[in-house]
Amino acid sequence: MLSSSKTLLREVTVASKVAELVSQVHAHAAWRGQISLVEAEALLKGHLPYTVVLSQGNDEYHYVLSYVGADATVYHKNVRILKIHGSWIFKNGGASRTFAQLDALIPDCLGCSAEVCKSLR
Repeated sequence: MLSSSKTLLREVTVASKVAELVSQVHAHAAWRGQISLVEAEALLKGHLPYTVVLSQGNDEYHYVLSYVGADATVYHKNVRILKIHGSWIFKNGGASRTFAQLDALIPDCLGCSAEVCKSLR
């Protein structure tokens, strides 16, 4: 019975951590939900560089970070919630760095300071 209790506790802890990361995305000022890349581009067109929106990706833990680059072109980056080395984190596509906080990942993805990256209002 003790082993079963430990397993249940571990599952609840994992679910809680994943839910906290998902909540960070859904509560973020840049969150737009289920929009296409074309819709994200239309929303961002004409805005200042490093203006961002977040949208739902291909699955439950996949998101797309769309942003205006320094050249005024809209770009898209994959953001995922993954379990790496026993911890649930945010990861930018193929990059090696991981983040516990979405607000730390965004400026790193864009190569700018947190003061420069702005959510589309």
